[in-house]
Amino acid sequence: MPTTSAPLLSLLCLALGLATASGCKSAEASSPQPALREGESDGPGDAVVELFTSEGCSSCPSADVVLGQLVTATGNTHVFPLAFHVDYWNSLGWEDPFSTELATQRQRAYASSFGTSSIYTPQMIVGGTEGFVGSDSSHAAAAIGRALAQAPQAKLTISVQPGEGGSVAVQVHVEPAPSSARVRVAVVERGIVSHVLAGENSGKSLHHENVVRAFVTVPIQGTDVATSLEVPRAVDRRQAEVIAYVQAEPAAGGRGMPILAAARTAMPRAR
Repeated sequence: MPTTSAPLLSLLCLALGLATASGCKSAEASSPQPALREGESDGPGDAVVELFTSEGCSSCPSADVVLGQLVTATGNTHVFPLAFHVDYWNSLGWEDPFSTELATQRQRAYASSFGTSSIYTPQMIVGGTEGFVGSDSSHAAAAIGRALAQAPQAKLTISVQPGEGGSVAVQVHVEPAPSSARVRVAVVERGIVSHVLAGENSGKSLHHENVVRAFVTVPIQGTDVATSLEVPRAVDRRQAEVIAYVQAEPAAGGRGMPILAAARTAMPRAR
């Protein structure tokens, strides 16, 4: 994992731990696994951090490092990092193996909710409402701190069971259940190393954390939501977890799509 400067780590620890309480690890720690809050969102606040990135973008590796620090250098279980690899840079000579059209569509939906049509990488969005350049660690730390300071607007419980053919079956309980919101469920994988052979990052070994490997959006109809995700065979389930979050429809005035609550649980072994 690429190292991050001490000032950056200090900023992240300050925001993520609300000064001291969340157990930030030292910069010398050897890639600790994030603690899991098994299946439940219980406050104080939840910070969902979505990074839109690409292996075909020369400015993205520094943003990947920032997101990676959120995964490996903090113990705050109320921070939910997700790396969405977009596909619109694949024409530059390197096809990102983790890129999906779905990730690009999701970023475009955010752009529309912010009242713009332009998208770029790397872009980080915190709480569904605050977007900025993904390598800006100071902005990231401040935005995450603000999200953590806000009480979740719903209580979210998630449970996951292995399904047929490598899929996972997910049950989500939301209370109260906002009728205009959606449940997003992602399978994310940690500790990925990719050797780029062409394009703007040719010759580099890139390190990725919490790459979104499967993703689904489900309307809320009552307090209980059931869905399933097809998980790629290449996913190392020992390095994966399932993250669910409740997200409102676009807010008026270009204020994004507020995230109301989030929860995570460990990835089950395949049948």
